[in-house]
Amino acid sequence: MELLAPAGTMENFIAGLEAGADAIYLGGKGFNARAHAANFDIDELAEAIRLAHILDVSVYVTVNILIGDREMKDLTSYLKDLERIGVDAIIVQDLAVAKLAQQVAPNLHLHGSTQMTATTLDAVRFYEKLGFTRVVLGRELSLDEIRHICKNCKVEIEIFVHGALCVCYSGQCLMSSFIGGRSGNRGACAQPCRLPYELIDESGKNVLPPNENYVLSLKDLNYSAFMNELVEAGVASFKVEGRMKKVSYVRQVIGTYRDILNRAKGHEHEPTKLTKHDTLALESGFNRGFSTSYLEHQVGRQMITAVAPNNQGKPVGKAVHKKGKLELLLQETVEHGSLLKVIQKAGSVVYYEFDSSWKQIKEGHYVGTPEEGMADGTVYVASAPKQQKSRGLQEFTRKYPVYAYLQMENPGVSLTLLLENGMTVTVDHEYVPKIADHNPTSIEKVQDQLSRLGNTLFALSGVNMPEGPYLWPASVLNDLRRRGVEALEAELIEYHRTEWAKRSAEPSDYSELQAKSQLEVKSQLQTKSQLEVQNSNLSLPAISARVDELDGVRAAIAGGAHKIVFGGDRLQRTPYQADVYAQVVELCRKGQVYCTFTIPRVIKDDEVETYLTTLQAMIGAKPDAIGIHVPQALIWLNDLGFTGHIECDTGLNIFNTHSAQFWEGLQVSAIAPSQEMTLTQISELTRHIHTPIETMVHGRTEMMISEYCAIASFVGTGQKENCPAPCLKQHYALKDRKGELFLLRTDPYCRMHIMNSHEMDMKAYVPELVQKGISILRIDGRQVGSKQLERTVRDYVDILEQRKPAPPKQQDAMEAPITRGHYFRGIL
Repeated sequence: MELLAPAGTMENFIAGLEAGADAIYLGGKGFNARAHAANFDIDELAEAIRLAHILDVSVYVTVNILIGDREMKDLTSYLKDLERIGVDAIIVQDLAVAKLAQQVAPNLHLHGSTQMTATTLDAVRFYEKLGFTRVVLGRELSLDEIRHICKNCKVEIEIFVHGALCVCYSGQCLMSSFIGGRSGNRGACAQPCRLPYELIDESGKNVLPPNENYVLSLKDLNYSAFMNELVEAGVASFKVEGRMKKVSYVRQVIGTYRDILNRAKGHEHEPTKLTKHDTLALESGFNRGFSTSYLEHQVGRQMITAVAPNNQGKPVGKAVHKKGKLELLLQETVEHGSLLKVIQKAGSVVYYEFDSSWKQIKEGHYVGTPEEGMADGTVYVASAPKQQKSRGLQEFTRKYPVYAYLQMENPGVSLTLLLENGMTVTVDHEYVPKIADHNPTSIEKVQDQLSRLGNTLFALSGVNMPEGPYLWPASVLNDLRRRGVEALEAELIEYHRTEWAKRSAEPSDYSELQAKSQLEVKSQLQTKSQLEVQNSNLSLPAISARVDELDGVRAAIAGGAHKIVFGGDRLQRTPYQADVYAQVVELCRKGQVYCTFTIPRVIKDDEVETYLTTLQAMIGAKPDAIGIHVPQALIWLNDLGFTGHIECDTGLNIFNTHSAQFWEGLQVSAIAPSQEMTLTQISELTRHIHTPIETMVHGRTEMMISEYCAIASFVGTGQKENCPAPCLKQHYALKDRKGELFLLRTDPYCRMHIMNSHEMDMKAYVPELVQKGISILRIDGRQVGSKQLERTVRDYVDILEQRKPAPPKQQDAMEAPITRGHYFRGIL
């Protein structure tokens, strides 16, 4: 039962230790998903680990971004350094990092980041097989789903219990990178979800209430009221978000959860009982309001900070406008220098500094005429006055009580230090005690010398020394104390290292993850020069079309598509009929077109049983291949006896050669890498693997996929449950401050998909893409009319087969507001 604290600075690290964290996660200067935090250089990190391990606190380093090929050399050195200084585990998103760490730094435990979108038991089992010792679940899971996963897996399960939420499933967001080149998958998210938008219907009308524009900005997690239930469910680690937060936040929030978890011990089967102090303490920390909607399976409008997306703060009273003055009626004492925020009923927000200009009428009653104007509404403390920074370990309170025993040896003397748990160390000195002629050393002076432990993690609780009028020089006592502390620190660090090593895991043979048909052969592919997949009718290079309706299949085939990618995230609220897959295969067979069915990017644990019925129907239709966006699909396909090809799709976030080679080792027949790779990076990839590469060249890219739905929240009843499905009556879009429209689509699971405002169009670059080694050029034809799709496919086929030239690049770009994606623009 581990409380896991965030630390973006050394000061925050010390605060987490002092507040009672069992483990702390932090980032180095690179390779982590909080690029804007101060983070730790290797020397700072080594010192942090030393302090933590003395207290038997674990340290996990975030290496949780997608890694480019050119960074692998530096990453190798970094991983070796992390192992050398004693890091307990690394938190990873990219399988290439995990694979490399097992090779060059095998003592580092692997923790699967929430960026891996682990939302099912089988996803956790997949990472178990790869040697992970812990998996961080997606934040979108309910208590029942968390309980089911914990009870049926071997690895430790970690969940976020407090802090900021992403509206998109972690690891599946492209919005920040496509809009501004700052990738959440690379640790540089610009947080477009915290910006204002209008929700536009087909007539162009904004359907949002006045002042409620922050329709993607989620409130913060706060699972404090469910800690007993989560402990009973079997959660191993309770994680608090906040590597960018202030030291006061870490101290307050971690300290409060420490108290709650301590009370939970022995009471796991009882409902959690929060004290008033718990509630007020958590409200005092930075927050955007709190939500437990995912945990309680109640997704809807109440999750959103539609009025104000920043820190809501702590409610302390109300503001009333009377006769040209503003009265503050405060229920609690507020420090001068605090920043107050008033949220009015209409939704607007006004800030006031609480200073001497406010005249006190009586206790809790103040009057003023602020320059900011008059605002009636609830008053919150947005931020307290700046606190003085902590001064290291001098005032640190979480210290080991230590007992000192001075003894005379033959020859010399020794000092034994004893901890309350029975651990002891003994150091000796050659000094032979002398009898004092006049002033023997008093026990008070000995205590004074031995108690000088201010910059250590120990506090002297008592001294035992030989009786007699002996001289004990300060230099001898200081030397004994210094070396005794060093020995005790070394003993505690070794104890932590030994206990942590017992929690290691061995990876299984990767072949267990292969589908049965792939077990029989080393490769399904001929040499690259032939560019042809065996036992299929797909010759390469080829044009593929991703569609989700039968009309789209027909249109793409009529346009000359060589491959159909069908299903997956159907951008339509209603589910498929079971016989649709057989119809698609029949159309493809008649058109002599290669047929791939694809799996959704997100499947939650409580949906697996139902989805496996769909997967059986897909397999029964006998497509040429099935494309996977989630790794656990390998387990499902193997269990269901699928014998066709398996393709890797974009949801797997394959961003480098090492990751691609991992999947190639599992005998996949095609790879669609991350949509954040540049053409140069993709070209490098094609030189190191034999598997055909498929990339999107046309259509609207999905920016986000979210369990929360803005349409249900603001046009429906406010909840996803029993939603009247207004999305079936007309389409909606988000309109940003620049007037750009991002189309919204819903799928059969009632998840919201946000599409790019600009359509990708790479017709002008078809020859160059093929020359760079891309084998399959994909057109996303979902939500496109049949005639338009047929024309688009025919254009690409004709260009590829040299029946018509590619359009001039400048002319192509001028005809419509289009995008080239990340082909020529890298990401931060």
